[in-house]
Amino acid sequence: MDTRPLLASGFLAAVVSAAPATASVVRSIPVVTQVQGATFYRTSITLGNGSPTLTTPVDMMFSYRSPADGTFQIAHLPLSPDLGPHRVRFFDDIIQTFKDAGVLRAQDASQPLFGTLLLTYSALSIRAEANAVARTYSPADGGGTLGIAYASRCYCSTGSQQRVLGPGRSGVFGNDGSTRANLGIVNEGTGATDVRVTYYDGETGLQLKQFLASTVAHHVLEENEVVQFNSIFADAAIPSTTHTLEIQVEAVVPSTQYVSAYAVQLDNVTNDGSFFFLDQEE
Repeated sequence: MDTRPLLASGFLAAVVSAAPATASVVRSIPVVTQVQGATFYRTSITLGNGSPTLTTPVDMMFSYRSPADGTFQIAHLPLSPDLGPHRVRFFDDIIQTFKDAGVLRAQDASQPLFGTLLLTYSALSIRAEANAVARTYSPADGGGTLGIAYASRCYCSTGSQQRVLGPGRSGVFGNDGSTRANLGIVNEGTGATDVRVTYYDGETGLQLKQFLASTVAHHVLEENEVVQFNSIFADAAIPSTTHTLEIQVEAVVPSTQYVSAYAVQLDNVTNDGSFFFLDQEE
């Protein structure tokens, strides 16, 4: 059983045992955003309570790096009212919800923001009763939206103290279109850490580049912080003839830290994306 404390929230979250009466369930969403990139991206959140009998408070904790001054910030927003049995709550732009609630610093309230979201359901009986899904989306030409959806994960199982591994690709791939890849890295543990990233050529297996995330982000990752590297194949160390990478991510400060990673494959024409977590070595 993973007994990591709930980081950076000012209190400890109880770890749910096999059959407690009630306990805290913590769900992790690796990235929420309201930012102008290739198009304007924002994130919706759908929360659910699967319990047939229990009403639970839900604390929403948004962690982000401020574009205003580069400091790492944490904001809490309790769900109101509490989430009743078999109830669902939806926010079409979760960062705007935090802004409208006045819980962000004044200098960040008008900024484009990008960070993580921890959801603490404090009075449920089993982990499966706490549900949360994110969808990051953007306007589509001709109307509607294009988006990627990803389910939250139990904080008890996010991150690895060893390697996190997965593939990425860039270029034209037949009927699958022309795509590029983004890489996101999340510090899922307690305390700040740097992260080592290694790229291997997917055709030859040769190592192309190894670097610390801090050399690109210009800071180590704080607790519950996400950093994203866009269009990773545009890196000068990646030859233009390389169209696939095997990616390896691991924490280095300290070596016992928990780190997770995700990739997004984006269509170069529509900017439509596909999200997936990299695999965690146990």
